[in-house]
Amino acid sequence: MKRDTWRSLTIVATILLGLYYLYPTYQYYWAPPTNPDQLDAVKQKSINLGLDLQGGIHLVLEVDPSKLSEDERSDVVDRAKEVITNRIDQFGVAEPIIHREGEWRIVVELPGVQDIQRAKDLIGERARLEFKILKPIIERTALLDKIDGYLASSSGGDSSSTVSEIFGQSEGTPSLRQYILSQGGGDWMVSGDSEKTVKAILDQTQHLVPSDGQFLWGSKLEVMHDGSEYRRLYFVRKKVEMTGEIVKDAKVTRGQSFEYANQPIINFSTTDEGVKIFQRVTGAYVDERMAIILDDRVYSAPTIQVKIRDGRSIITGSADIDEAKDLAIVLRSGSLPVDVNIVEDRTVGPSLGRDSIDQGRKAALIGLAVVMLFMILYYGLSGIIADIALTLNIVFVMAILAGFGGTLTLPGIAGIILTIGMAVDANVLIFERIREELDSGKTVRASVETGYGRAFLTIVDANLTTIITAIVLYQFGTGPIKGFALTLMIGILSSMYTALFVTRTIYNLILSRPETSSISIGKIRIFREPAFPILSARKVAAGLSLILILVGVGSTVTKGGYNLGIDFKGGTLLELHFSPAVPVGDIRDALASVDVGTRALDLRQSEIKEFGTPNDILIRVEEEAEGTAVADGIRNTLQSRFGSNIPVESEWLRRQEAVGPKIGEELKSDAISAIFVSIVLIIIYVWFRFKRIQYGIAAVVALVHDVLITLGVFSLFDLEISLAIVASLLTIVGYSLNDTIVVFDRVREDLRLYRRETFGQILNRSINECLNRTVLTSGTTLFVVTSLLTLGGEVIHDFALALLVGVIIGTYSSSFVASPVVYFWLGRGEKEPTSAQTGAQNAA
Repeated sequence: MKRDTWRSLTIVATILLGLYYLYPTYQYYWAPPTNPDQLDAVKQKSINLGLDLQGGIHLVLEVDPSKLSEDERSDVVDRAKEVITNRIDQFGVAEPIIHREGEWRIVVELPGVQDIQRAKDLIGERARLEFKILKPIIERTALLDKIDGYLASSSGGDSSSTVSEIFGQSEGTPSLRQYILSQGGGDWMVSGDSEKTVKAILDQTQHLVPSDGQFLWGSKLEVMHDGSEYRRLYFVRKKVEMTGEIVKDAKVTRGQSFEYANQPIINFSTTDEGVKIFQRVTGAYVDERMAIILDDRVYSAPTIQVKIRDGRSIITGSADIDEAKDLAIVLRSGSLPVDVNIVEDRTVGPSLGRDSIDQGRKAALIGLAVVMLFMILYYGLSGIIADIALTLNIVFVMAILAGFGGTLTLPGIAGIILTIGMAVDANVLIFERIREELDSGKTVRASVETGYGRAFLTIVDANLTTIITAIVLYQFGTGPIKGFALTLMIGILSSMYTALFVTRTIYNLILSRPETSSISIGKIRIFREPAFPILSARKVAAGLSLILILVGVGSTVTKGGYNLGIDFKGGTLLELHFSPAVPVGDIRDALASVDVGTRALDLRQSEIKEFGTPNDILIRVEEEAEGTAVADGIRNTLQSRFGSNIPVESEWLRRQEAVGPKIGEELKSDAISAIFVSIVLIIIYVWFRFKRIQYGIAAVVALVHDVLITLGVFSLFDLEISLAIVASLLTIVGYSLNDTIVVFDRVREDLRLYRRETFGQILNRSINECLNRTVLTSGTTLFVVTSLLTLGGEVIHDFALALLVGVIIGTYSSSFVASPVVYFWLGRGEKEPTSAQTGAQNAA
């Protein structure tokens, strides 16, 4: 009794501790304090929501070291990380995650960001601030005449084909002058419609530009009195007079003068050394114009009226106050020491995050309710005890996440739902064992004692093998997949505690009453003394498995491989929400020409389809381009064409993924490594536990069988293989192995009990003895997986489908694949047991 008292106190203490760690989460999301300081303190102690649940950005930035010297390479990534961190801190993102990955990469995660594109621009901006002097008007005019003369002569010479490509079949003499709206003030004004043509002319005539000069475009489109748009084109000296290193501080104000009335203005001051440089430059070029250039775009070009002695000046030209604030941030934090490319971009809009929370919560509650109701109907009072354990399991999982500052992701919710189904397995194992002991005529106390004792090692073995796959998945996974692996590991450990410790304590308290002579553990049986000759069907099962595998492999071969998602082969994916809906055909037409920076692409042949509802459109592009150029081009094109169908910008972009081919290859390699490492570790563990490597190899044969058939289903129906699917495959590996270990554990036990029987008879007996447990566990797991499949939403649909197929195939393979392989290896030459013999043995 004293032991049970301590066990009860331990359970109460863990429940109170769990509620203590969960209270800040409840407080933050359902009853937040009004005081900002208190709110921040509560948030620090609550469960964080992943990017897929609250929206945000996950970026992988890569530094290109090819243009750097050996000295510059040593600390360039750390310097770049420091600059990015300073920018994000000033931008005001709550709890950003910024860390170095590998030799040349920086990972940036910004949860809860509302203005996603603005944040991306701020992070990736090189912010190379330069000050250059404009060329005299006379030089610019002379160059214009020289260019037009070249174009006129080329139109009838060898270069006519190139000139014709630029100007088309227009009549008259081709010239640059015809595209310039105004030539006054030291810069040209070029119509927005003519910008591409002028760029092409300048590229073609670059050899005519003096070596000490260059053309630079203005930072923004401006509007004339008639409403037409234009961009300024400046002709400047190449020599850099000053750089952004002289800037000490930068602040944004609204212009008060007539010239800049109410315009956003950046007031900047220089360092002590910058004051001297500023005096020298401005003193040397009085009455000339100085271009203020950020990343080769001219923001403003004021005239130097006097020598500036205090090192203070202004930058105009920002489109709005937000752009000016961002520019001030990058000026204060400094320029990146090197160009960085976005090689992986995973963006989730806040609206998709809200939908994911609602769908995940609904799927979890319904799945949990179905399982709990089933347990009560099937096991009576014992089912209620199991339901208490399931409820505490969820409380403990969430409390551990909160206590360690963990992050809950959508795959993490899937992991919790799956844990619910797998946690039932431990209780079913125990209950079925207790039933067996009761059926043999033992007392209630002896049955409970023996049932827990015999189920203990089986539960430990089955769950540890699943933990192995979860650890491997965490090691090789990325982003939300790590969240799935983490919650799965926590859930398994928690379920072992609740099943082996909590329920046992409850039983002990019930049985401690002297008047207790029986317990309610249900009378329903799926099978009553099953005696199926399962081994006799091994050849038929092998033929069926072979057909299923060959159909899948044949489909894969005829289709040229699996339908790999952008995770593995690179590309761009966009999920957009229009209101009112835009027909797919109109979107295809709009994407006939998309500017991706260096070239125009026709993306009409890319995958464009409705995604769930007519308002939601999924665009998948395999076209490779640097960084996120394709995604930017698609968004800009559709915004321009269907602006009236985008009522709220933050609701429009629901999801964006852009993965470079290099990252895709690495993710593919990691996925293969994860599966291979899992298989090796499983063989070692099973070999260690069962003392014979044949058991480990048989288990792995069943795992490979399950994975091949699941992949075959995806190939047959042309479903996409993504990182989430790899996570589901590894989960299937763990689940299937769980089932197989239970059978093998019973074989190990029966080998000691039935020494007169052949190995084949014992193997067949063991499979039949586990049949009720196998069907029950698979059924309850299918409840929650089906809930996930039907209610979890489009984003997680394929993940749940893979689990559904895997659970069914895994249940089949433990009896019809793994066991026959062991029999083939260890029981060859024996006479197979008949159905009558099997029944007699089980009855005995």
